[in-house]
Amino acid sequence: MTFGQIKSIIEKNLVESYKDTSTFKQTLKEFRHNVLSNKSFSKIYSIYDDLSKPQGLSENDAKEFFEEALNVVRHLLEITQLPKNGEKVHNLYENIDNLVYFNKVDIRERLISKKEIISKLMESIKKPIDSPKIPLKSMVSIANQTLSKYIENLDENSRKEIFHIIASNNVDLETEFNTLKESAMNKLQLLSEKEGDEELKGKISETIGKIGNEKYSQISYVKLKNLEKSILLDS
Repeated sequence: MTFGQIKSIIEKNLVESYKDTSTFKQTLKEFRHNVLSNKSFSKIYSIYDDLSKPQGLSENDAKEFFEEALNVVRHLLEITQLPKNGEKVHNLYENIDNLVYFNKVDIRERLISKKEIISKLMESIKKPIDSPKIPLKSMVSIANQTLSKYIENLDENSRKEIFHIIASNNVDLETEFNTLKESAMNKLQLLSEKEGDEELKGKISETIGKIGNEKYSQISYVKLKNLEKSILLDS
């Protein structure tokens, strides 16, 4: 198996595991063991990520970055043991594999892959877009969704981002979780005080209560972080 195939399998399993709580913990454990705790594997994993997304580089810098990245990957692959077999999935990193491995004899295909990778490295990095102001009723509705429904509605990139947050240090995340909880509850309280609709005030109060009773977990941290960002107060 090529590294691109292995990486594609890992990411597919991470995404699918969110749909089943029983398999999520096992998938998380395997990812930590196979990727995070293996320095050479983790480095290759990171370089494949870097080669497959915009970096905002000039053409010359993109070519140098590309060549250096390939050299490092090839060196690390010599000292890294990879699984020989695995499930068949669509290889999201075929362009990189075409150039990392020398068993590709089609020069034309290799050149096409190289041009596409360099072109991707030259693309501008998208700047974060300010969060839109979500209507209060919609915000309350989002806050009251179940966790499983919340995750199912996310796109693949958001799910990957969630996992990276989950893989972070638990102690730091729990501290930030408590800070986010206090901030979200304070914001909602201020909104409630300004709201004239009694029914909506009741829903806000219910949401505040749910947040207050929320216990820390890696998933609840992600949900709360997104909720807290969505609560915008008028200046």
